[in-house]
Amino acid sequence: MAELESPRGAVNVGHSPLLQQAPATPAAAADAGQSPRQAELSNARRKFSSTLESDVLDYLHYGPAQLEDCVTTMHTIFNNIVTHPDEPKYRKIKAANKAYLKHVATVHRADDLMLQAGWRPKVVDLEKAWVWEYEPSSHEFRVLVEAVEVLGRAMQTLHAKAEVRDRPQPAAAAMQRQQHDKQQQQQHQQ
Repeated sequence: MAELESPRGAVNVGHSPLLQQAPATPAAAADAGQSPRQAELSNARRKFSSTLESDVLDYLHYGPAQLEDCVTTMHTIFNNIVTHPDEPKYRKIKAANKAYLKHVATVHRADDLMLQAGWRPKVVDLEKAWVWEYEPSSHEFRVLVEAVEVLGRAMQTLHAKAEVRDRPQPAAAAMQRQQHDKQQQQQHQQ
């Protein structure tokens, strides 16, 4: 089972639904029949997935809805460039953008994902902004495509978790819980 090191310690990625296993070193990539460019892309995907899973998807500090909003917003931002690569309006996001501030900036280390996907913080027209400046034929564009795929898988996972969480409880379990609560109340009254 593969493990990656993060600031929080080793992270098991062996069965991750978000991360497809990629060779960890150029030598391993060569052994797997990958070109150096494919190995770079695989490593970029691994790093992006690892940061997303181990640092951004932090259920201890954020609720599932907040994480789902963050991932969905980032997916939309990134996918706009992938689907409209020649449209300049999608290549800049003001740091004061309401959706960015509400859904992305509030989640710790989400800015690391922006950086890993090729976005750079800059001052544009006297305002702080995130800017994406690469050509569709670039390696960075392929990394962005990979990031969109990883975020899409994360959205599916988060949505599935939300469905399980929001699913009505079976009647038997609800009745059992009511009986337990009633017994607790009777014990406190005695």
